[in-house]
Amino acid sequence: MANPTRDMIPSVVVEPQENGSTRKKPTYEELEIRVEELEREAYLQAETEAELKAANQELESNSRQMEAIVERANQMAVESEITSVELNQIFNTTADGIWVVDRDFTLLRVNRALLQVIGKNEQETVGSKCYELFSIPLCRGPDCPLVRIMKGKERIECDIEKERPDGAVLPFLLTATPLRGFDGQKIGIVGNFTNITDRKQAEAMLQEANRKLQQLAIIDGLTQLANRRKFDESLELEWKRFLREKSPLSLIMCDVDCFKIYNDTYGHQLGDDCLRAVARVIQTNAKRPSDVATRYGGEEFAVILPNTDSRGASHVAETIRTGVEELKIDHTRSPVNRHVTLSLGVATMVPSRHSSPSALVKAADQALYSAKKCGRNRVVQAHSGGEDPPLP
Repeated sequence: MANPTRDMIPSVVVEPQENGSTRKKPTYEELEIRVEELEREAYLQAETEAELKAANQELESNSRQMEAIVERANQMAVESEITSVELNQIFNTTADGIWVVDRDFTLLRVNRALLQVIGKNEQETVGSKCYELFSIPLCRGPDCPLVRIMKGKERIECDIEKERPDGAVLPFLLTATPLRGFDGQKIGIVGNFTNITDRKQAEAMLQEANRKLQQLAIIDGLTQLANRRKFDESLELEWKRFLREKSPLSLIMCDVDCFKIYNDTYGHQLGDDCLRAVARVIQTNAKRPSDVATRYGGEEFAVILPNTDSRGASHVAETIRTGVEELKIDHTRSPVNRHVTLSLGVATMVPSRHSSPSALVKAADQALYSAKKCGRNRVVQAHSGGEDPPLP
């Protein structure tokens, strides 16, 4: 009878070994376990190989990216170097002077154009204080361009002057703008110095041209005395001034006697010479800066004498009359004298609101008419009468 317990025990096959010993053959279960282990190892190996392959691909990709980055960095370095060289060339070849100053007034950079103006080299200037190298009245005060830029201004322009080592004084337009750091904050200024000598010369020429134009507008071309326009302006101004000051204002009106006859006899060229000679005498005797000698029209002249009473005005008029007479300008056909003479009328008023400059002109003109009527070559003082009587 078979033993059931024995049937459940697997049989063991024993194989003989060469050395006489025996080795057990693995069982089915052991083989299955071994297969599973081998399959697991193969799977892990494949997974590792895949990871290694992926890592290698990523490494190659990173390597290519790194190479591209390095190449770009090298390219940027070259471009930066080229840009730096170009900027330095621009900085040092521009005609304008340029400097860079930090917030402590220390000079950081300066170009060749400005070095020539300062008269020093770069080693002598960089690190120095800006106000020591280029001192202007604005320096070290509230109007200093650097101070104003640091307080909020974005652009400042001002005209300045700098004396060169050779003594020449050069005018410049200084334009100051902020110097900013990487964070965008102001750390100083960039100053641009434009030589404006040509502009200043042009401005001076324009001013001179305007001055000459103004002179032409108020000066008589023939006699170089003030013209009628200047007479009207001056009389109006002086009237208003002495209306406030309650002081006398005098006027002399004078006329060359028988001038038409003179022109007919000697011609217009000599007639012009005669008027110029008479004008010189009148101008010489209008001695004070406030006196205004004018050519009123034709052969008629006028002299405004501010703050002058009737006695003083009559004295000036008589001096002019005798001065013309002493010129001894021939006037052979004159019914008055063999030489050129003047008739003069004098009027004096204290300006008031009840009168006007025209009243003074009218009074002096009437006195001149009286001088002519009384025989010419004389001075007649206007008498009291009219709206504002002259001073005694």
